[in-house]
Amino acid sequence: MADGHSAKPTSWATVVVLIVAFVILGFALPMGSVVLGVAGGVLLVVGVVMVFAFGLMEDFH
Repeated sequence: MADGHSAKPTSWATVVVLIVAFVILGFALPMGSVVLGVAGGVLLVVGVVMVFAFGLMEDFH
C-alpha cells in the first residue's frame, strides 16, 4: 500500500508559486506585456527564494 506524498506543505506551495510564475511568463512573452512579464519575474524570484528558504530539495528522494 502506498504511503502517499511525504513532502512538506511548504514544498508544495513553492512548486505552485513556481508553476504560476512560469505560466504568467508564458503568456507575457508572446503577448509582449511588460506588466505580466514583471509580475511573472517577481513571482519567479519569490519562488526561487522560497526554494532556498524552505529547503525544497530536502524532500526529494
